[in-house]
Amino acid sequence: MKIKQQRRWKRRTAAEQHQIACRVTGWVLWMLLLAGGVGFAAASAAGKYRMPSGSSSSAFAPLQKRADQAAAETLPGHGLFLQAYTAGTLATGGNRVQDVCLSQERLLEMPETLDTAELSKTATLFNDFYQAYEVPMFLGAVPAAGEFYAADLLGSAPFSSQLSELDTFYDEVSSPIRKIDIYQILSTAKDDYIYHRTDSQWTGYGAYCVYRSAIRKMGFIPVSYDQYAVSHVGTYRGSLYRACYDGRVTPDILDRYTCSSGSSVTSVTAYAADGTEEERQMYDHPSEEDPSAYVLGEPCEKIVVQTDVDNQRKLLLLGDADAAYLVPFLMQHYHEICFLNVDCASHGAEELADLSGYHQILVLCDADAYGNAALWEKLLHISSSSEKGAQND
Repeated sequence: MKIKQQRRWKRRTAAEQHQIACRVTGWVLWMLLLAGGVGFAAASAAGKYRMPSGSSSSAFAPLQKRADQAAAETLPGHGLFLQAYTAGTLATGGNRVQDVCLSQERLLEMPETLDTAELSKTATLFNDFYQAYEVPMFLGAVPAAGEFYAADLLGSAPFSSQLSELDTFYDEVSSPIRKIDIYQILSTAKDDYIYHRTDSQWTGYGAYCVYRSAIRKMGFIPVSYDQYAVSHVGTYRGSLYRACYDGRVTPDILDRYTCSSGSSVTSVTAYAADGTEEERQMYDHPSEEDPSAYVLGEPCEKIVVQTDVDNQRKLLLLGDADAAYLVPFLMQHYHEICFLNVDCASHGAEELADLSGYHQILVLCDADAYGNAALWEKLLHISSSSEKGAQND
């Protein structure tokens, strides 16, 4: 009697079968990607698409990266291509697409390696700026979400922390400038919804946690969280999702914070680099793709927020998209907030505002921004008249 031999596939364990199936699926997807990549190569040759570059010394690097991504998304099949690419990466054991680390809970952006020499230049610029104007200054660096979640979500995958470089940067900033250690503030709230899952920015609650600590340093009593009414106005998938189209991650929520017992906004005026003005409303710009435009509208060089706070105190806020999230909380304490967006700045701060007229200056940016000394050299440029005035004083 002939004994029927068991097929090799059936002799494998379930775990081995699953591993082989994933590997085969991955190679099939890679073959599909090879065909789809021809379209991208043709578009690139025609000048229609440019892959996002790495670090850039240009002050406009964040806007250039956003423009590159927007151009890419107009290409036919862009989303399907990235979906297949990501699926192939996951099926073959990978966990990174471009600069985005993949996990089921959230997407994490790989931070740039901070140049200590650039950080030192930036610290010197801040020190000189303070000496020229002697307006009370407060400074904080917003860490990447991966500083809090990479170890739990990515296991042994490499993640380049920026904390040691930031500590050195803080040490080089002169003591009259008060530092806000945002990492320490947020580390106690890491289990809460403080960072978006599909975008690199923090959430409204993450901004509130920092406001609550920073405003004490700035001489005010923070408005308690229970005095805010929080309404959910929609969901969205942010820039990290659009870099990989990993649909496993839960979409993010757009929140609106209002304090019925607090101050109200009387006007919001946006100033473009060409000098044109636009009247806006807070929380009047819901976006399913760009949360940075939600609070104050599309990024521009300067936005002035006037409130009915009767103390005539004026705050100069130098920051990026993360800083915009602070405005709904800071407006409870200032008659005027002038927000200069460092990502859009084409003029120096003293060209955009009468610096001697502000009671305080708050600088709050993504950590990467402080590693770009050229950006701050333009924004913090001190004219010869200002230097002369500081020496005479």
